[in-house]
Amino acid sequence: MWHCLHFDTRAIPLGLADLPPMFFDLRPVFTDNSYMSSDVFIPSLGNAMPSSVPPPTLETSKQPVNGYQLLVAMLLMPLASALAVASWTLYALLAKQPLYVLVPLSSGVLLAWPAWYIARRGDTCRLMQWLLWGLALTLGGFGMASQPWEFLLVGAGLGLGGAVITTGIAHAKGWMPGRWARLCVALFLALAAGVGFSLRMAPLVVQAYGWRAAPLSLLIPLFMVMLLLWLFVESPE
Repeated sequence: MWHCLHFDTRAIPLGLADLPPMFFDLRPVFTDNSYMSSDVFIPSLGNAMPSSVPPPTLETSKQPVNGYQLLVAMLLMPLASALAVASWTLYALLAKQPLYVLVPLSSGVLLAWPAWYIARRGDTCRLMQWLLWGLALTLGGFGMASQPWEFLLVGAGLGLGGAVITTGIAHAKGWMPGRWARLCVALFLALAAGVGFSLRMAPLVVQAYGWRAAPLSLLIPLFMVMLLLWLFVESPE
């Protein structure tokens, strides 16, 4: 039913009172029209936008993987693991008794588990720096050892290489979640590179400078890796 809006025409001059009354309805403009079709839009105070448009929502976007950190993780962490394996291989080559070879392997397995636990819940870069410092001190003591108990102590200290390997895996896994195939390939290449480096380098150094210089020769690439880790590598969030 249409309703009229009547004006008081008695106060209108110049004979405008003879104009016919204006018929229109203002109520639909100021009322809710949500019952109407979604294809029709009538502006009103209670409905400021068409019902066919969904309300804005906040969506969290997944951050893309940092390609630079991914590349660094795939290069430096395996390189640190390769140096750890190289120290084990060198210890096996210079060991006076075959049983000495089991010492760094056994201590490496024991140290790998707590290192993995700490790396998954802490700063992998800082942990890697401390482990490499410990490995450097052990290699320095290796070059000065002379007694059997000292060689056994050095072998136990070289078990830090197992912690270095597990920390590198945890760091790379943080930047590459779910990519175990690539991690296994990188770990295999690191192990092969470490063994090959020691087999190639140790005879040359021992022949030129003596066996005590062989452990010290690993300190140069070890300090280079530590410097690169400190400058360029970030821990995954």
